[in-house]
Amino acid sequence: MFTGSVSSLCSLSPLYLTYLDLSSNLLTGPLPDCWEKFKSLQVLNLAKNNLSGRLPKSLGNLRQIESLHLNNKNFSGTLPAWVGHNLHQLVILRLRENKFHGSIPTSLCNLTFLQVLDLFKNNITGKIPQCLSCIIALSNLKFPRKTIFYSTSAPVGFDSGQTRLFIDEAILAWKGKNREYGKILGLMTIIDLSCNHLSGEIPNSITTLVGLAGLNLSTNNITGFIPNNIGDMQMLESLDLSFNHLYGRMPLSGKIPESTQLQSFDSSTYVGNNGLCAPPLQNQCPEDGVSPTRSTERNDKDEDEFITLGFYVSMSLGFCAGFWAVCGTLVIKSSWRHAYFRFFHNMNDWICVGLVVLRARMKKRFQAQD
Repeated sequence: MFTGSVSSLCSLSPLYLTYLDLSSNLLTGPLPDCWEKFKSLQVLNLAKNNLSGRLPKSLGNLRQIESLHLNNKNFSGTLPAWVGHNLHQLVILRLRENKFHGSIPTSLCNLTFLQVLDLFKNNITGKIPQCLSCIIALSNLKFPRKTIFYSTSAPVGFDSGQTRLFIDEAILAWKGKNREYGKILGLMTIIDLSCNHLSGEIPNSITTLVGLAGLNLSTNNITGFIPNNIGDMQMLESLDLSFNHLYGRMPLSGKIPESTQLQSFDSSTYVGNNGLCAPPLQNQCPEDGVSPTRSTERNDKDEDEFITLGFYVSMSLGFCAGFWAVCGTLVIKSSWRHAYFRFFHNMNDWICVGLVVLRARMKKRFQAQD
């Protein structure tokens, strides 16, 4: 386990180093300002240390960087705009659990390939940028997803030409629980802005992120309605809007599984928003008037009455049709009428003769037994 400062990195000659992972150590102090020497770096993971201070501008020279993990709890300052202006290859940006303040820079919307934006638990204020819809990897289902694999030169003791393979990993927080994403992280598309001080409304443009699988806006100061067309987010599997100041009716969002339907998410998704109403919440909307339970009972009763009435109507119509099919024919056609009554007359004679014969046989049988 490494301890102390990371300033010694400046004395290295990294050449073509593409992967640098110093996570889960006891490194302290600020980051050195010599990252222009690491221009081939594609993965930088400094998570789970005690590093502090502002992010040095030289990090903006990592133009090949695809995965940047700086969750340390002590980085501070505003979110640097150069991230969006310079780091165009970024797929994963994780600045969670730090002390960054200020608003989310709109330059992040320039990150075409961005699939994971994790700003969980900072002091970020302001509104959610409208331009997030410009992130093509999240807004275009046909845009290819990146699974991030990296190989580096073999360490001492390995045969020449042999390489080591790294798979990018991350831990993301949902519902207060940490969920680890290993091999599938590169296929995930997630925005986590939870546990900040964001305000304003949820922008309608965010619903154009049809490739987004997870959206966490919980524990902020967001107000207003949930966008009605949020059901357009076809890939959305995890949604957390809890502990904000949202209000109004839950929007209907299409049929399952054709598109997302907010009623299919657990009610804890919306907890802490006292102004929200309608299923899956228990809160009744004022304009509904009748409680859902009573309305359901009334609908069931109306359905039963309709079934009973329909039964009697169909039975009456069937009886009338059958009766007049027989009697009407006998009234109209005389030959059929004569044949009909002749049939019953003959049947009457046959039954009478049969009864007389049966009586005679029974009488003879009893006499024989005596």
